[in-house]
Amino acid sequence: MARCDMAEEGKPLGGAADRQRTCAVCGAEFRPGERTEVEAFSDGAVRYVAVHPGHTTHSPSRERAAERRLRGQAA
Repeated sequence: MARCDMAEEGKPLGGAADRQRTCAVCGAEFRPGERTEVEAFSDGAVRYVAVHPGHTTHSPSRERAAERRLRGQAA
C-alpha cells in the first residue's frame, strides 16, 4: 500500500481521499490532516481507493498468502 499525507487542516484533501471523502472499508469520513493509505485494485481497470491506516479491502487469506510469498523472496 502506498501512503499519502492529507492536506493541512482547512485545505482540500487531494487525490483519492478528496474524491471519496470516506474510507473504502469502514465508510467513516476522512478528517483534514488525517493520514490515509491508498490501495490499488482491478475490476477490469486499475483503480485506487483511499482507506484509513490499517484498513484493507483485500481478504485476510489473500493478504497472508502475499506475505508468505514476499517472505520467501526475501530469504
